[in-house]
Amino acid sequence: MSKYDAFLVSPEVHERTVELADGSTHILHFRELPVSVYRKFQIAEQSADEDVRAGSMARLIAASLCEPDGKPALTYDQALQLKPGPCNALFAAILSLHGVGDKGKASPSAETNGSGTSSPSPSAKQ
Repeated sequence: MSKYDAFLVSPEVHERTVELADGSTHILHFRELPVSVYRKFQIAEQSADEDVRAGSMARLIAASLCEPDGKPALTYDQALQLKPGPCNALFAAILSLHGVGDKGKASPSAETNGSGTSSPSPSAKQ
């Protein structure tokens, strides 16, 4: 066993319980993703093309969500058809599996840091 094994993607399939907004829980399976797949997601999120941005989460989900035997559970086209709530729950599970974000939270919390009102930017013309 190499001292770097902890840094490498494991071939192991990971079981996670995913809870949806309606309170239902689902036991699902996920594969770890290499950094190249995650970086492609990050790059897609910054794309000028809204279709590329819109499909970035679906591409990550299709790459990670799998059957217990490791075979893909969804195609990219199927992942594009996910409802927003389940998509966010799957995305959060993937982030959590990879130790990304604040305890796997996929989207910003409802709390705000400001007053909740918008203010014009200093560069806005008056």
